[in-house]
Amino acid sequence: MKTFWTKLTAFFAKLFTRDFWSRVLQGIETASPYLEVAYEFVSVAAQMTPNRTDDELIALANKLGVPAILQSQDKGTAIRDTVAAALKTRFPSLSTSLINRAIELAYGALRS
Repeated sequence: MKTFWTKLTAFFAKLFTRDFWSRVLQGIETASPYLEVAYEFVSVAAQMTPNRTDDELIALANKLGVPAILQSQDKGTAIRDTVAAALKTRFPSLSTSLINRAIELAYGALRS
């Protein structure tokens, strides 16, 4: 049992080092050039889809200039995928992981 706690303590000590926080900040800085646009798209999505109906999703897709994504069972995922498609249209060379990061940061800013 002592070995378990020692390993667990070592894991958390390693996790929360300066290197960890510098990597977190680096990830945010990498997404920062796209956050204004991501925030705009996320904000529009939140305003246009209060009930998450198919009609709202279609209107959102039309507003953002992308095809409607309705095949998802989860409407939240469909909204997120629509915003991701709009960001990919605006920034074609942007990686999926960076698009996801920008959406998550924008959504967090919208909710706080």
